Amino acid sequence: MENINMPSYAHLEEIQLSIFESETAHYGGNQYWFPKKLHQLSGCGPVAAANITAYLSQAFPDRFKALYPYEGIINKKDFVEHMVEVRKYVIPGMRGLTSVHQFVENTLTFAMQRGISLVPHILDDDNASMEEAVYYISEALKIKLPVAILVLTHPVKEFDEYVWHWMTITHLRLDPKDNTYYITASTYGERHEINFDLLWNHRRRSKDIIKLAYFT
Repeated sequence: MENINMPSYAHLEEIQLSIFESETAHYGGNQYWFPKKLHQLSGCGPVAAANITAYLSQAFPDRFKALYPYEGIINKKDFVEHMVEVRKYVIPGMRGLTSVHQFVENTLTFAMQRGISLVPHILDDDNASMEEAVYYISEALKIKLPVAILVLTHPVKEFDEYVWHWMTITHLRLDPKDNTYYITASTYGERHEINFDLLWNHRRRSKDIIKLAYFT
C-alpha cells in the first residue's frame, strides 16, 4: 500500500492489559475463564467489553472508576467476577455477538448502570479504505484507548483462529521493512500481533465483516 504520513502516531505506546494470576501475567481476559460452559463458547464479546471497561477504570479513574470497582492491580479472580457482571449486559445471541452496534449499546448500558456515560466511536463502513481504518485505530490509541475489533469471516486461512471473534486492539505499528501495518490484540488472554494489511485488504468486501469500536 501507499505510505502514509503519520508522524503523530508513528511512535505509539502499547496499551497494557495485564491481568495477574500468581506469577503469571495474562494479556487481557480469556473467555474460557467464565464459570459456565455456555458462556465460555460465546464469551469473546463480553471479554472485549470487560477488557475495555476495566482498563478505562484504571487508566482514567477520575472519569471511569466505577466501571471496575476492585482496588489495586487487576488480578484474575476479580477480573472473572467483572467478566460475569459485564456479560449480564453484553449478551451474545444464538450465534454469538455479531453486531458492533449491539456490542456498543450493551456496553453503554453496563456503564450507565454504574453511573458512567460513555461516548462510542464506531467504524462499520464496509467500504472503508486501509488508510481510513489505520487513521481510526491510531486516533484511539493516540489517546490511550483500546479498540474492540470484530472479525466474522475471512478467506485467509492464517486468520482462522480470529474469525467469528472479538478481540481488543492495544497497539498499531508500521514495519518499515515491508511497509506493512500490524496490530497487537488481546485474544484468549494472550498477546497476538496480526498483519493488518492482510486482514483488511484481503477481505471480500461483499461478504467478510470487520467492525471496530472504542469509547471515550
